Amino acid sequence: MNGLFIKMKKLNKYKFIVYCFCIFFISVGSIYSADNSKWLSINKNGMQAFKERDFLNSEKYYLEAIEEAKSFKLWPELSATLNNLGLLKIEILKFEEAEELIKESLNLRLQHYGLNHRYIAQSYNNLARVYEATFRFKESIDLYVKTITIYENLGKRYSMLLARTLINLSTVQLKIEELDIAQINLIKALAISKKFSEDNLVSLSAMQNLAALFTQKSHFIEAEEIYLNLIKIRKNNEKDNSVSFARVLNNLAVLYKKQCKYDLAYPYISEAIKIWENLSISDNSNLAAAYHNLGELYKAQGKYDLAVKSFTKGLNLINHSLDRFYKQYIEQSYSLINLYVKIDMSDKAKNLLNIVNEVKNNKGESIITLETVPDEIYEECSSSNI
Repeated sequence: MNGLFIKMKKLNKYKFIVYCFCIFFISVGSIYSADNSKWLSINKNGMQAFKERDFLNSEKYYLEAIEEAKSFKLWPELSATLNNLGLLKIEILKFEEAEELIKESLNLRLQHYGLNHRYIAQSYNNLARVYEATFRFKESIDLYVKTITIYENLGKRYSMLLARTLINLSTVQLKIEELDIAQINLIKALAISKKFSEDNLVSLSAMQNLAALFTQKSHFIEAEEIYLNLIKIRKNNEKDNSVSFARVLNNLAVLYKKQCKYDLAYPYISEAIKIWENLSISDNSNLAAAYHNLGELYKAQGKYDLAVKSFTKGLNLINHSLDRFYKQYIEQSYSLINLYVKIDMSDKAKNLLNIVNEVKNNKGESIITLETVPDEIYEECSSSNI
């Protein structure tokens, strides 16, 4: 009996040792998996630099955060930084790299969170943005729809993210001219977002897309009303120095140009350009587009010298970043070439065309002649509300 008791005692002792041993490793593992403070700090620095549009330092921090997460097998954290770096690549128009990073993040998230999770929705949304930017509209729409389904399943807590995704979806639908469906999605997004406040950023984005939609439908009165309301809201909220506000001003100017209301258009496009020029961080693509729109306005008025100067300013802003702004540069060049031909400056037209062909050749595209340059767009001025 005593021998059995001693054996049991020894056995319990061994069990206790094994138990302590296991607890030790579980505790150590928990410490490493839970200790993400260094990763958190680095990733936060990357996000702050991104917010300040300091993309060089932001990428540096994100790459460091990725190495930190991999070293300690912090898979959820790794997925977050991969996603962040993917967003940065979208911002600098490196879409192939963005797609690879976001897909890697998505795969990690699917393993860790399952299908019906907000982070999966976030990855779908960001990957949809890549597809949208690279003209894969069907794939983009499919992913936005998947994102919307997840947010709907998750309930009211994610209603604003649902509204934002509906707006993103509408943006693609505007591009492929599915205007009626886009309008339904925008009205739904507005209804959701306005439950929180009349002038939150999601509501303003929905209103902006709705105005663009009405412009495409030639419903100019409705579009003008929305743009003027947006301007009033933003000025009341002292949001009159943002990129988003500059876009509203620019779009209203374009709307007025379509209706030959040149005197009304000029102050808005001028204010938009002033905002973009005064930004602490350059936004060359939008500023170049605004100068292009100003050039189109001058051209419509027969102010050809001013139009040439404005078109040239726009091109000069992006001609040093052709990898990022290639399509924009080519399209804006065509307008200036057509104007040179129009005002009998054929030498300048040929010189610019040579530059365009060199750029196209470097991209593996066919060169063109003066005779095959796409025609300038002629818009019939209208005040139609039909």
